[in-house]
Amino acid sequence: MNKNIWQVDEEYSFKPITTEMVEKAEEELKVKLPESYISLLKEQNGGYISYDSFPTNFPTSWADDHINIDYIRGIGGEESILESEYLIEEWGLPKKVVLISGDGHTWIAFDYRNTDENPPIILIDHDGEEITELAPDFESFLNELTNLED
Repeated sequence: MNKNIWQVDEEYSFKPITTEMVEKAEEELKVKLPESYISLLKEQNGGYISYDSFPTNFPTSWADDHINIDYIRGIGGEESILESEYLIEEWGLPKKVVLISGDGHTWIAFDYRNTDENPPIILIDHDGEEITELAPDFESFLNELTNLED
């Protein structure tokens, strides 16, 4: 992806990720994080994004043709992927996923249920009842993000 998706946000400061942080997160989550995700976090370790819509060919709880994604979780700090286990338990979500965005009713996640690396990106909608694959991997997911105002 060659567009900068991060919004400049003076309110939040994100600790830059280190190799140690990535290794610790992978160990704690028991997964191999996608290189494209790690590269993105090297630009900024999570936060609000400018390209905040992902087109779908099915209706979602947001709209008939897209899902809204306003931020991507980083590693460590607030809104971290390290909160996944707690949130999965709290919301009754499937195991072996890593949540990268969401609000409780709708989640975007890495789906490690059938793979240990380079997982597809899924939408968990309607409180965990519906799971739909959005993209075969994180890089494809990033490339399809759009801004509906454009």
